[in-house]
Amino acid sequence: MGVSLIGLIAIVAIIVLAAVAYLFSRIVVVPSNLTGLISGSNRGTVKIVHPGGRDFVLPVIQTIQYLPFTQTTIGFKVTAEDENKINVNVAAVAAVKVGDSDEQVRAAAKRFLGKPNTDQAIADSAREALIGSLRSIIGHMTVTDLISDRDALQRNVFDDAKSIMANMGLEIDMLQVSEITDAGGYIESLGVPEQQRVEKDARIARANAEREARDAEVTSRQQIAERERDLSLRQAQLKAETDKAQADADSAGPIARAAKEREIAIIGQEAAEAKAALTERELDSTVRKPADAARYQREQEAQASKTEALLRAQADAERTRLDAEAQAQATGGPRRGRGQGDRRPGPRRGRGHRGPRPGRGRHDPCRR
Repeated sequence: MGVSLIGLIAIVAIIVLAAVAYLFSRIVVVPSNLTGLISGSNRGTVKIVHPGGRDFVLPVIQTIQYLPFTQTTIGFKVTAEDENKINVNVAAVAAVKVGDSDEQVRAAAKRFLGKPNTDQAIADSAREALIGSLRSIIGHMTVTDLISDRDALQRNVFDDAKSIMANMGLEIDMLQVSEITDAGGYIESLGVPEQQRVEKDARIARANAEREARDAEVTSRQQIAERERDLSLRQAQLKAETDKAQADADSAGPIARAAKEREIAIIGQEAAEAKAALTERELDSTVRKPADAARYQREQEAQASKTEALLRAQADAERTRLDAEAQAQATGGPRRGRGQGDRRPGPRRGRGHRGPRPGRGRHDPCRR
């Protein structure tokens, strides 16, 4: 009884584990290069699982399909008539992929899911759309425009095919026109004038380049000659300056000595003049001035002696006169009349006789 219970429990556990494992197996993780589409909903809608996402797919009643999300490169070639009815061959390359929006994914799923090779089906549909757009655009342009403005051709084809591709749930990532040719040689003939013009421009450019090269060479040689001349002149100038400096250095010694001797002579002359002036001043103070003073003193003394002698002589003469008058009066008095007797005797002032002046005598201090 116990063994049967254990076995039953084990069987139930195994069934539960198997069921859980099965349920976990219905959880799908979509790769990054695919888009998952889960169908089987009771509302009839398709659930989109974007690249890298995950979801649970109900057993039995739901299924999941994958739509490639990678970019597909398509090469195609179109032979069509241009605006002037000239046949041209245009080769191009485009890169397309399923769009990112849910509407584009559903549109692509409606057209391409269930086909044996989804990638090839997408490439074929995109190629047909691009060929139709390219043929239409070629019919509205000339060969010259196709060649000269290839960017406009690519832009017009891209814009025309974009709406068609959107209806299929596709996007154009890139469109590049790789070649434009024709079977009749028309494009080649169009290129002849251009080629000639290019060759002409090339010849002119070469001639101009050669002329500029010659001019540059002449200019370079001229500049070299001018620099050599400047260098020679500078060297000569430096040599002249060096020679002058050497000559100045050679003559600097004698000139300096002569200047020094002249300076010494001037200093000696000034010293001699100063000594002579000092001697002159000493002579004035020790000889001339004392001599002048002595001479002046002698002159003053001589003048004083002369004056004194003169005054003494005058005094003697005056005394003699007075004595004579007194003697005459003494001897001839009775014979004098009244009128003569009343006259007071006074000194006679004759010619050549000068009496002493008042205030002037032998010891007059003003006679110095």
